[in-house]
Amino acid sequence: MNVFETLAESARRHVSRTAIIDAGGALTYEALWRDVEALRTQLDHLGVKPGQGIGVRARNGRAFVIGALAALGCGAVIMPIHHQMKLDELNDMITQAPLCAILDESIGAPYPGKTVALQHPGANGLRFTRLENSQPPLAPNLADAAFVRFTSGTTGAAKGVVLTHCDVLERTRAANAGLKLTHEDKILWVLPMAYHFYVSIILYLEIGSTVIVSADYLAGSLLETAAKHEATFLYITPMHVRMMNSDQSGRALPPSLKRVMSVSAKLHPQSARDFLAKYKVPVAQGYGIIEVGLPIQNNDEAAEHPEAIGRPVDGFEAKIVDDKMHPLAEGQTGQLALRGPGMFSGYLNPPRSRAEILHDGFFLTGDLAHRDSGGRITIDGRTSSVIHVAGHKVFPEEVAAVLDHHPAVLRSRVSAKAHPQMGEAIHAEVQLRAGQNVTIEDLIAYCRKKLSAQKVPATLDIVAEIKTTSSGKVRHG
Repeated sequence: MNVFETLAESARRHVSRTAIIDAGGALTYEALWRDVEALRTQLDHLGVKPGQGIGVRARNGRAFVIGALAALGCGAVIMPIHHQMKLDELNDMITQAPLCAILDESIGAPYPGKTVALQHPGANGLRFTRLENSQPPLAPNLADAAFVRFTSGTTGAAKGVVLTHCDVLERTRAANAGLKLTHEDKILWVLPMAYHFYVSIILYLEIGSTVIVSADYLAGSLLETAAKHEATFLYITPMHVRMMNSDQSGRALPPSLKRVMSVSAKLHPQSARDFLAKYKVPVAQGYGIIEVGLPIQNNDEAAEHPEAIGRPVDGFEAKIVDDKMHPLAEGQTGQLALRGPGMFSGYLNPPRSRAEILHDGFFLTGDLAHRDSGGRITIDGRTSSVIHVAGHKVFPEEVAAVLDHHPAVLRSRVSAKAHPQMGEAIHAEVQLRAGQNVTIEDLIAYCRKKLSAQKVPATLDIVAEIKTTSSGKVRHG
């Protein structure tokens, strides 16, 4: 079965259950699939064909889900697009991924091409634009392609990752071997659907659970929405953890919410400890990467080992290797390599198959990590970002995590700066939270209390803004 058929079967099994709760209210699986089929029929009449690339650009909510599933039902290859993506970024992506059309919520000016306002039911405010000079199919070198998603491109050009229907279904089932979610779960959703639809949202719909879409990412909204709808699972990032830790409303998590998972970036252990102390629920780290899925999770030891991303879920293998792919001993830092079900099928442009990219069947993630004596894996940094300070290796992610934990700091960026004696020194940029006032000296003193001498920034600037990618990651370079 492909993704569309799988989710159609789920809708038949869970007819009266609530699929989505968003600004438009509650939508049952029966109503969701009725709208999907109505839009699929419209797209078919508009000439959407198997293999064509269709961009889907909408805010979190039913419109995004219905648009993506309807296009999949036509056999199209879907490219989710974040609704806040800048025009230059989008144009670069379309240059690499020649889409035939874009489904969107009338965000910004119409794209160059023929635009049609879709009719209800099923359209949910979406418009359809067939782009000029489009070239089907989108991924001709890979059979059964379903999704193309670009990597975040924090340090350079983003790569178009291609997933087939088989890839997606394999990875959702592998991820749930660790998550163990069921149709009884109600997932409070705050992350961009555009970056998580092809695994997380599909998984939730596949098992018949309820997706509760938060109105925004603020702590107050998350706590209020969790209580109102009796959420059972919260999937967030370290930024949300810090914001919830800083909440002064006195609200608690509802008794229904037993599980929280943090993904997307390394979670500072103290943030996890503060969250546990405040809300009485541990934050489990999950390691997600578009090429592989959600292969490592810390579901069982989050309270005792908040620093770890955990162990591989059933079916996955993880190795810590040196530059020659030799496995490293316990405690040694090397590159994290992964192998398992649902791995990507290739890159879009230039076309490269999975077999050309893997090393002995393993994908080299670019993340540096180590294993502890209990077999748990902890992320140390990125292979491309290590800073060498007087013979010491410093991971800028570790320094940034400490700065980000300061109550006045919204986000930080850490990089290398040439130094005549030490070779390189640590330089940090910090963006403060609105209304906060702290000095450079205060921030450096804070780092001295938390970090060894070679890791303390030699220089630090307080800046008005630190740019991020549309997925919310700090942009470097």
